[in-house]
Amino acid sequence: MEHGPKQVNQFDFPKDSMQKKFSKNYYNCRPVDGDEVRRHWRQYSTRKKFEPQLRNNKIIDAEHLRLVKKEEQYWQQILKRLIPLVRVLGMQNLAFRGTHEKLNTADNGKFLKFVDFLALFDPLMDKHLRKIKIKDNETHVHYLGKDIQNELIHLLSDAIKQKTLISACDAKYFSIIIDYTHGAGHVEQMTMIICWMISNTENSNAATASIKEHFLDFVPLKKTTGAGMAETIIKQLGKMSLSIENLRGQGYDNGRNMMGKNKGVQRKILDVNP
Repeated sequence: MEHGPKQVNQFDFPKDSMQKKFSKNYYNCRPVDGDEVRRHWRQYSTRKKFEPQLRNNKIIDAEHLRLVKKEEQYWQQILKRLIPLVRVLGMQNLAFRGTHEKLNTADNGKFLKFVDFLALFDPLMDKHLRKIKIKDNETHVHYLGKDIQNELIHLLSDAIKQKTLISACDAKYFSIIIDYTHGAGHVEQMTMIICWMISNTENSNAATASIKEHFLDFVPLKKTTGAGMAETIIKQLGKMSLSIENLRGQGYDNGRNMMGKNKGVQRKILDVNP
C-alpha cells in the first residue's frame, strides 16, 4: 500500500466476446499538448480471467492437487493390503524377515513371499511389484521394507494395547505379573502382564465370568533394585491410566528384589497400596 498500485505488464491479455483486448498502452495518455502522461490509477485485473478457470478446475494447482490425491489413494490401497498381512503374521507368531530383504529372491522371509503370492491374484499389487522391478536400481519407496513392517507392527501393537487397557479400566480391579530379563541388546528389561475379570451377562438369570490376561510391554530398567522396579511399575501404571488403588494382586518370581519381604517390589507396592 505504501508503494501504491502495481500495473500489470507481463501478461497475455485475453480477448473478449468482441475480439478486443486490453493493452498496456492504455496506461498512458497523450493530451492535446503532446506530452505523454502516465495513468497510475488505471489498473487491469487478472482475476477476471482466473476465476472461471478456478471454477472449472483448470488451473495448475488443481491439476497438481488431482495428482496428489491420486497418489494418496494409490498408497492407501497398498496399505489396505499390507496391514492385514502384518496382522495375520503377528497373530500366527511367524517371523517376518528372512536372510535377504529383496523381492524375488530365495530366503527373503514370509512377509515378502506373501506379497508375491498376493500379486498373483491382485492386479494392484502385481502392478506395484512390476513398478519396483523396473526401478530396482533407483532409490524407490515401495512400503515393503523392514522399516514399514516395523512401523505397522508398532501401530497394530499400540491399537491392541489401547483396547486392552480400555477393557481393564472398565473392569476397574486388576492384578499384575512382573518379571525381568536381559534383552537382545543386553539391556535389563521388565515384562508387564495384566490380569482382570469381565462379566458376560447372557440373560437376566445367568452371568458368566472370564479371566483376561494380556502382555502389555517390555520396559527398560535403570535400576533392578526392589525400590527401583517398584517406582518403574507405578510410573507405567500411571501412563496406562491404571490406578494403583485398584491393584488387587501381584505375581513375581522368587528373587529377593521381587518378593523380598522388606525391600522387594512386592513390599514396596504394598507400602503404596496395602
